[in-house]
Amino acid sequence: MDQEVFAVCHINDVAKRGAVGFVLARREGDKTVPFPIMVVRQGKHYYAYVNRCPHQGARIDFQPGHFLDQGHRAIVCGKHGALFEIATGKCYDGPCAGASLEKIAVVIDGEDVCITGVELAEEDGLDRAETDEMPQIMITSD
Repeated sequence: MDQEVFAVCHINDVAKRGAVGFVLARREGDKTVPFPIMVVRQGKHYYAYVNRCPHQGARIDFQPGHFLDQGHRAIVCGKHGALFEIATGKCYDGPCAGASLEKIAVVIDGEDVCITGVELAEEDGLDRAETDEMPQIMITSD
């Protein structure tokens, strides 16, 4: 069975050494719940992770939209300062050293950055008001 692929953004929506956050929605039982993710780009390579630090479950971007260290060489948890390798999501410095971010499979489809391997809610669950200031995007299946 083929896995469903969901377009998240255009390839140019993420700067070459940058990261962008999205709040998607996924089903948990009979409820639709927020599913915050981040897409990180290093040159032509794209990586996606659940926006949650393994230390205490806090969002990586403690300040909305800030995912990378000053040199754009690592993902940094804004709450505790943990540093994660961009390509693997593995923490190499901080309170959760040795743990990893939850990786999401990325597929580039033409000029779209897509994710796969996750079950997102139907788009009708995405139109509810968000309670924080994180970016939101509507995701539809191909």
